[in-house]
This record gives sequence, structure tokens and C-alpha cells, in this order.
Amino acid sequence: MNKTILLLLFSLGLVAIVSGQNNPTFKIVGNDLNKESLSKEERLEISKINVENISDEPIFLKWETIYNSFPKEWDSSMCQHGACQIGIPKGSSFKKLNPDQQGFIAIHVMSPKKKGKGVVKFKIYDTSNPSYFEILTFEVAFL
Repeated sequence: MNKTILLLLFSLGLVAIVSGQNNPTFKIVGNDLNKESLSKEERLEISKINVENISDEPIFLKWETIYNSFPKEWDSSMCQHGACQIGIPKGSSFKKLNPDQQGFIAIHVMSPKKKGKGVVKFKIYDTSNPSYFEILTFEVAFL
């Protein structure tokens, strides 16, 4: 009987721990998709998607580029909360986000003065809970 009760308590504790890890610690502020259309002579100064820490603790977000169809001729760069890079790298990390603090991923694109379309998608997740993630998508068209 004692072993049964102990096993039941252990199982309930394990379920509580596992289910707690799937609770989101961040949310997208606004939309997870930005669509940008510009003339071929323009440049995309900034297209930004914000995320917010909705937990009671500081979090550390990571991101990975999971899809990128930007033409190689495009001159692009991207920034995330805490740093900017030339081009679209494979991944990086945000600086710490405190409770209620917002961070962002942003892209910048200059066209080679001709028409073209491209999409880039980023998978973003909390390092302490990688099973919960969001996909941020940027669609850019130079017309």
C-alpha cells in the first residue's frame, strides 16, 4: 500500500513537471508574419516582429533560420534583441529578457534594383523550454 501511494505521488509530480515545461514563457506581440512590398528602387529599412516575456522569471531566447529563399543578389542583414549581423545567419541568441520585457527579430533588405521575392522563417524558443517554439515569417517582394 505504501509503495502504491509513493508511486502515485511520484507519477503526479512527474506529470506536473513535464506539463509545466510546455507552458509558454513568451508570446508574439502582434503578428507572426510580416509581408513587405516595395518598388525595386526602394530598400526595406526595417521589418520587425516583437516577442514578450510572459513569465515571472528572466528568459533566454534562441532562434534558428529554418527557411531562407532571399535571392543571393539581395543585400540583407538582421537584428535580434541585443545584436545585429550582416546577412541572415543560421542562428543566435537574444540577450536576457526580464519579465514583461520585449525583444525582437528584424530584417533589413536592399534590392539590386530588379524585381524579386523572398521568404525567411525563424524558429524562436526559450532555452529552458525548447519544446515550445514559435515561427516568425518575413515575406519580401520588390515589384
